[in-house]
Amino acid sequence: MMDTVRIFPARAMGPQVQANARWIAVDATSRQAFVLAGKDGECPLLTWMALGREREAKPEFTSAARGIGLREWPMTPTSGLLGFYRRLNLNYPFLDYAIEESHQLDRDLMDGYAGHAAPPPVSTPRSGHQLALPEAGLQIPTAGAAQPHAALLSAWLAAASRITGRRQGRHGPIVLKASPSGGARHPTDLGVVVGDGWPSELRGAWWYDGDQHALTTAGQGIPVDIDLPPDGIAVIVSSHVERAMWRYRDVRAWRPVLIDAGHVVETLNLAVSAAGWHTAWLPLPAFAGTDPVLGVLAVTPRSAETRGRAVPPVRASLPEGEFRTSPFLSLVPTADGLYADVHGEPTTPLALTPAAVTALAYANPSTRGDRPSTLQEISQHSGAAVEELHALAAAGALLPDTEAEAAWSTARPWSESGWFPSLLVHADAVREARAVPFKALTEPPGTGPVPWADLPDALAARRTHRTFTGLPVPEDVVEALLRLLDGAVSDVRLSLLHPHGLLDAGTYKREDTGGWQRIADAPSPAQIQGAAIGQPWTVGITAVAWLVPRQFGSGAGAWQESLIQCGRDAQRIALAFATDRRVGVFQSPALVDDHLGSLAGLDQPLDGAYLVGIGSAGTAQRADHEGGPAA
Repeated sequence: MMDTVRIFPARAMGPQVQANARWIAVDATSRQAFVLAGKDGECPLLTWMALGREREAKPEFTSAARGIGLREWPMTPTSGLLGFYRRLNLNYPFLDYAIEESHQLDRDLMDGYAGHAAPPPVSTPRSGHQLALPEAGLQIPTAGAAQPHAALLSAWLAAASRITGRRQGRHGPIVLKASPSGGARHPTDLGVVVGDGWPSELRGAWWYDGDQHALTTAGQGIPVDIDLPPDGIAVIVSSHVERAMWRYRDVRAWRPVLIDAGHVVETLNLAVSAAGWHTAWLPLPAFAGTDPVLGVLAVTPRSAETRGRAVPPVRASLPEGEFRTSPFLSLVPTADGLYADVHGEPTTPLALTPAAVTALAYANPSTRGDRPSTLQEISQHSGAAVEELHALAAAGALLPDTEAEAAWSTARPWSESGWFPSLLVHADAVREARAVPFKALTEPPGTGPVPWADLPDALAARRTHRTFTGLPVPEDVVEALLRLLDGAVSDVRLSLLHPHGLLDAGTYKREDTGGWQRIADAPSPAQIQGAAIGQPWTVGITAVAWLVPRQFGSGAGAWQESLIQCGRDAQRIALAFATDRRVGVFQSPALVDDHLGSLAGLDQPLDGAYLVGIGSAGTAQRADHEGGPAA
């Protein structure tokens, strides 16, 4: 169907596509990419599409359109990218880890990556003044909130993102943190903006280094504007996506990054709450260089209103000089013609003439640097009127060369790793955040998954468990799990392989009105392992919480939030059982979507689910694992 197709600039699809062309069409249903003819100039197929209803019925173009997935023409210019992207992710192929050869294939794949380039460092390199933080544990006051001081901030950041251990893996160090991460990549970074009510040496904007346990000055590098009382702080949650990209080079890998961020957000929220402080989560998508900013946790000692907004780029009136095509661009084919959607920009999709499409191809950055591209020169080489090029520049489809160079630098790691559609989804979330300022009231601490006094021990003990006996988990564990799931924000399915006093064996759906509705028989251990792409670490799990993203509101921002929330809900479950040596918890976002229909009652699992498996512990050993599922 037409609503599963977009057309992207060729350079933005990554090095796996080797072609002297400027445009690539992607069919989300077949997950195939097609190079379209034309370099630096006219693409005949796109010219034909841009003619809209005036186009002649040409069998060669009709056949070509169908060949790249354009089978019908129902899409509107404002249909948005998200529907296409969710379809693109559906049933993305994984290696089957139940097959021994898959493990060797995975090692060979990683060896190939390592032979091309070393993995990124475990902590993001940043320039600027560095301030070492004191060694401090979580403070659990008996009443009220702990006072602002360096030890308090140190304990919060350490709980959420400090490296607590490391070992040498096949391709470099593997680090451990209290917040789990797919493949032990740990892409989530924390920035912090400290108000004037804190000690003078802490005030200002910083990035946290979880390896050195230190702060590095951020300068202008945190692109969000937060209004807080002087004794408040704002913790910016970002992702250094290149750490995840090094291992996971496919479009679906963006979803686990969002879940990883949710783990960190919830760990931080719990650490702050344990100190008696109030919090509010502000979803404020933005970009900090190549890295996506996902939101801000506002922290205050008492209830306070906080406001935030994503800072848009400063763009002067149309300058003189050269212009380049924005990398945040996709083309939307409709029955009425071809439209340019510039993701991240506030403008609506812009109708394109055939000459405008040629102008965008011509103005793409030249690897040789020999393509003059003032608006007059673009007009001369494409046939587009200068007034039309002014409209493209006003919409952000054409950018001044300096701004374009920065934009392409942001996009490059995403495109080179096959993440380009994910970049555009996040850019859409940024566009939504810039349109509406966000405000929230910081709330007092709620109930944690463990008593506040036990939280430090739970954080220290949390590890991904990988050995289970297959025996029923104790009755009190099931009761605790049900209480945790009753408080989950995500949609929930629960599979119990053994009967318990409260529920028989089977799969249940949590009802919004309370209670559990039995929807299917209990899955077999083999079915659970099959759904989890054959991962051997699921063997012996006897209870599975399937956390399903629940989207509140529409748009890319709400979609990202639903996955972040899955990570938050899962971290509460993991910490609740972290110190209970009778049981272990294994988590995985790598699932075969088709299996979720019969196992979890999901009719159209476009966003999959997050598996949180619980079982009787086969050994006390707990260790994070290098690797994990690869496509």
